[in-house]
Amino acid sequence: MKKNVLLLLLIGLLSAGSAQAQFSQYGFHQRNDFLLTSPGAMKFGLYGFDNPALLAYVNGFDALFQFTDHNGFGDDNRSGFFVATPGLGFSVVGDMLGPETFRNYSFGLGFGDDRGAFGVSYNWHGGSSSFFELKRFVTLGTVSRFNRYVSLGSMASFSVDDDDYEFVFDLGLRPFGSPRLALFADYAIPNVAIDKGNWSAGAAVEALPGVRLTGRYLHDIGFTAGVQLSFGRTGVSSQTHLNTDGNHQFNSYGIRFGAMDRNIFDGTTRSNSAYLQLSLAGPMVYQNNRFFDNRNTLAGTLETIQNAKNDPRVAGISINTIGMAISPAMIWEIRTALEDFRSAGKKVVVYLERGGMSHLHLASVADYVVMDPMGGLMITGYASSSTYLKDLLDHYGIGVDEFREMTHKSAFETFARSEGSEEDREQRMDIINGFYEVTRADVTRGRSISNDDFDALIDGALGLLPRDLLEAGIVDTLARNTELNDIIRKLEDGRMQRIGSSQLLANTLPRDDFWGPRPQIAVIYAIGGTQTEGGIQARRLARDIRAARENSNIRAIVLRADSPGGDALASDLVAQELLKTQEKKPVVVSMGNVAASGGYWISMYSDAIVVAPNTITGSIGVISGWIYDAGLTERLRLNYRTVSRGESADLMAGPELPLIGLGLPGRNITEQERERLIRSMLSLYDDFIEKVADGRDMTFDEVKAVAEGRVWTGEQAVANGLADEIGGLQFAIDLAREKAGLSPNDPFELFERPVPQAFDLFSALPIPSPIRAAFIREETVLSDPLIEYLKMRIEQNGQPSVSLPMEYYQLIYELTQAK
Repeated sequence: MKKNVLLLLLIGLLSAGSAQAQFSQYGFHQRNDFLLTSPGAMKFGLYGFDNPALLAYVNGFDALFQFTDHNGFGDDNRSGFFVATPGLGFSVVGDMLGPETFRNYSFGLGFGDDRGAFGVSYNWHGGSSSFFELKRFVTLGTVSRFNRYVSLGSMASFSVDDDDYEFVFDLGLRPFGSPRLALFADYAIPNVAIDKGNWSAGAAVEALPGVRLTGRYLHDIGFTAGVQLSFGRTGVSSQTHLNTDGNHQFNSYGIRFGAMDRNIFDGTTRSNSAYLQLSLAGPMVYQNNRFFDNRNTLAGTLETIQNAKNDPRVAGISINTIGMAISPAMIWEIRTALEDFRSAGKKVVVYLERGGMSHLHLASVADYVVMDPMGGLMITGYASSSTYLKDLLDHYGIGVDEFREMTHKSAFETFARSEGSEEDREQRMDIINGFYEVTRADVTRGRSISNDDFDALIDGALGLLPRDLLEAGIVDTLARNTELNDIIRKLEDGRMQRIGSSQLLANTLPRDDFWGPRPQIAVIYAIGGTQTEGGIQARRLARDIRAARENSNIRAIVLRADSPGGDALASDLVAQELLKTQEKKPVVVSMGNVAASGGYWISMYSDAIVVAPNTITGSIGVISGWIYDAGLTERLRLNYRTVSRGESADLMAGPELPLIGLGLPGRNITEQERERLIRSMLSLYDDFIEKVADGRDMTFDEVKAVAEGRVWTGEQAVANGLADEIGGLQFAIDLAREKAGLSPNDPFELFERPVPQAFDLFSALPIPSPIRAAFIREETVLSDPLIEYLKMRIEQNGQPSVSLPMEYYQLIYELTQAK
């Protein structure tokens, strides 16, 4: 904004320093008499013919043809054709004065955002006139929009043929902060003869969407009264021009076509027969690469469903689940959004080919489920398995000593035990039961079947045929994907128009309804293990939170946490930034699939924690252990020597393992060393509990009662005070908006961080499939989550850790590595 104001002042200084010659009798108001208002007061003016900076706000290809019944100098017509796309415009205005014909051409560029814009245009002429001295000129323009109430514009036109110039300043005011009423004024100065300038002032009213009435007084010229009516992608306008005595001079008319505009017809007279085509193929991620990445994102999918709900033309959504690979928590969020969509009286149709429990869960929200007659669902329920490596590690001479002081903190069991503990089996069973109950409740409600019928379906799922699912009421008909449109037409009495998300009104309407920067809600993603450089990249994440805290346009922060924990230091870097942020603006945490241990640590300082019912959270506890050489070097025929000074210095030394690039300590710890490490671990555990108690407004004992490293489902976490609300990312955003004092009708934007990488070079290049497959296999071996988890454990050897078992890292790995 400051840059635009400075640029405006610079234009004024350039004007003052130019030669003081008359720019032309054919000045700003004469050239732009098609304008209904001052340039920046309504829509986009004349598409850059007046102020090229306004081209930055054009929302799509748009064209306008205007003409007059006579031009005030005789009975001949004036006409103009204006065409623009975002940031680019071309115009031609032709005048016929008796036997003379001349044309004024303009080509302009505009750049900017909601805060302000800059533009430049080049104007040249064709033909000649004895009435006016026609000149080529360059126009520099700016628009500055300080807030939703004020628009300030400036234009400086410099003749290419001589030293003439003209400076124009315009002001728009919206008393209500909306297009309902706009007051405007402008002042055109030839050279620096301020006292010889010409001005205009008036008002524009948008009584109904797309119905605009204007009135304007032009000094020494007269009065105008205009009306503009939008039909959506087309529109018409008319303006009456009077002289200063009130006598009629001429009328001007306009016909517009191209980009979508606000109008009264979409929500009233047009039939709601459009069906949004929504493909959920492939994985769903949190953020796309900036280029060459068409994967579905969670926020984008939820926004699309919400926009479709609010679009009066949309009758339903048709969802294709072929190739869908989406995590259970995200499936629940999408299903919840579709339930909300249906609450508006709209339909959901789901197409199934093959799938599992997630496909069953999602499809149960539909009004109509279509399945391929040769398809199938593998819906055998939910299971969780763990791999225990103690015997394997013992066999190869790798020793593992587990420091476990909390009953349910089982992160080291993978390496330290041959079988899982009863406590871990108990909490895993609770998680599985939670997943099952959530799906059963939704499916039985959505498909109107009983709990017993659901259980029988799952227990007998092996060998189920599509016709069995049809008889069970899970699907409504068997048909191919190519028949889906015909099926929908029958459901809608023959009416059905396919549209994509880019055609929804929210993505096509102009942004001129709101001046200035829109309030923002920051959505900051903490995805992966809590590590300072890897995983969530805690140092960078802390910087992002800090920047969002200091950005006055960001009204609230939503932290989306999907993390199985890891390093306490990394977790605390993020938590402390959120604690400081709470003092300045609302902070809401949205938990995804897993936000436990260190993932809970980064979430505890917030105004609200929102969880899905099948989120895995909690695990307030600390674990540690010691992995060391217990004969591996002998088996591998490795020899090494250590020199050290310090009682425990040799613990940091040992053989370097070839190929994987890791070193193992050469010995186990002594009992005294073990006691010291456990004391450090228990101290961190107390700190963890105290921080949670402070963040959650609980007592130390209340937190400890639900701690001990135990994991909980989202529903359990709400019941025991570790979370506040059942909901998804969209619910968390709406809650943050409410806490920030923004009403449901106030427009706002999402500000997502961290900034994603530009592109995945390997995925973007046209590499032949066999070569790509070979590289993918190699990449998979190098980044196997078990190997990565073992590396992390060895790197953090002996250090207290706030992390979950390896299986939860596998879940996050699949979420973040999916291509």
